[in-house]
Amino acid sequence: MPAETTKRRLFLFVDDDTDFLTAAREVFGGMSRGTWEITTAENHSQALAQLARQTPDLVVLDYNMPVMDGLEFLRLLRRTHPAQQVVMLTSRADEQTRKACLENGATLFLEKLLTPQGFEGAFAALDALAAATPRTGFRGMMRQVGLQDVLQMECLGRKSSVLEVFTGRSRGRIFIHDGSIVHAEAGALEGEVALYSLLAWRGGEFNLQPFSEPPRATISGHYEFLLMEAARLRDEGTTFFEPERAQAPVEATSPGAVRPSATESGAPPAAVPVRIDEVLLCSGAGEVLHEQGSAALEGSLGLLGQVEQQALQLCNLVPAGRFDRLEIITRTGRAVCQVQPHIRLLVRTTWQPAAQA
Repeated sequence: MPAETTKRRLFLFVDDDTDFLTAAREVFGGMSRGTWEITTAENHSQALAQLARQTPDLVVLDYNMPVMDGLEFLRLLRRTHPAQQVVMLTSRADEQTRKACLENGATLFLEKLLTPQGFEGAFAALDALAAATPRTGFRGMMRQVGLQDVLQMECLGRKSSVLEVFTGRSRGRIFIHDGSIVHAEAGALEGEVALYSLLAWRGGEFNLQPFSEPPRATISGHYEFLLMEAARLRDEGTTFFEPERAQAPVEATSPGAVRPSATESGAPPAAVPVRIDEVLLCSGAGEVLHEQGSAALEGSLGLLGQVEQQALQLCNLVPAGRFDRLEIITRTGRAVCQVQPHIRLLVRTTWQPAAQA
């Protein structure tokens, strides 16, 4: 029976040093014994043209290049080819450069050593990384995707992963385990507050990484409720969960100065945090999917049922479209009832003003 043919792996080396590219083709080609197919590019425009023609298993990118250096090109690849694995290869192997490359999406950072031992070490690392690259499933790009969409796909598929989110000023991570969001962190924030903060960002970048255990489990709610609550907070323009402002210095006040309280206007000032007292998520048929803090569960279920009946009556009386949500605001908090054909949601919250000095 004939031996199984080993699939050739495609590598793209990008380096302005033509002598190194020649050595890479010869040395790595000989070491691979025909299992590597090596293409080269001397600058970013040639590399982009190569990537448009064929997707390699790995792009091996030199850090020090003219016009557009390796770090700038790595950032460009994160936007134009987000699924592409990139290895940075450089003779400038200091910790600051390594950190910058890995934080901007490089899979691996290798020192360029033009010695037999250096080539052997690089070959072993690149070959192992390419062999571990999954080649099944779909490869592609998604533009203008929302974090909610990514989280929903991970949770629906019961995946375990870590969603890294970052902008120019802030970074955060969301931990998903077996389809449940178990922890989030953004700056000094943790738990649901951090999750809502990250989901309120209007733009940025993200990476899906293999799952690792979070420092602690801080979130236990059903992911559908969490995403719906995040959407509600974002639609209402809530800004007190922004991590950029979470560590802002506290404004000094003169002795005797009094902060505005939540009870003066019936709605909380922007800096007042919110405590979630009750969450009840049901299917359209009234089956309880998630419950938290419901001291009188039957009463809460009855409230949702009554809201749904009243909503049907209102829709029949006034042809103004589908009823979506009932919101009750008091001097101490808020209750929200959301009724849709496939889902019912009740959330009760309380304003938590800061203690007076």
